[in-house]
Amino acid sequence: MLSYLPITRCFMLLCFAAAGILVMGQRYSPVPRSPSPQPEFLQPLTLGALAPLMEQVPTMVRAHQYHLVVSLGQRRLELQQQGEPIVSYPVAVGQEDWQTPVGTFTVQTMRRHPVWQHPITGEPIAPGPENPLGARWIGFWQDGTYQIGLHGTNQEDSIGRAISHGCIRLRNVDIIDLYDRITLGTPITVTP
Repeated sequence: MLSYLPITRCFMLLCFAAAGILVMGQRYSPVPRSPSPQPEFLQPLTLGALAPLMEQVPTMVRAHQYHLVVSLGQRRLELQQQGEPIVSYPVAVGQEDWQTPVGTFTVQTMRRHPVWQHPITGEPIAPGPENPLGARWIGFWQDGTYQIGLHGTNQEDSIGRAISHGCIRLRNVDIIDLYDRITLGTPITVTP
């Protein structure tokens, strides 16, 4: 059953995308329409209206072809494709009083050269060598006050330790590599 899961997800995603494209194509059709007693979603569909929406389908499919698995105990992050590991990175994780949350999440935000805000003082640190977030930010959890994600670091000697404020740190070269492989919506599983 699990061997069909990626195919099923892909098929479902394409079906939902097609339905959304049909609805959006009807709503934003560039062809003028004459008044009709039919509901708007039943109006003729034009290919011109579909083009911008079709460009988004490969990104949506790519988001679900990869899966990130973080082992807090092993201090490793693994990028998997269809359940098979394709690359693994060493990481630093949350310290005892700021533990990394365990569970299943999805990538919610992605930022190049992020600004860091100190979780206690609120002081912002601009992108650059002094910024603790390093070169990239991949956010997957927030509670309205705090955010937790995967990010680079300006303290690469911290990798392999439980030292962060809940985030998962990677070497800058690793976070850049990971950032270029995934998209918004990529699932993340964090295990103890």
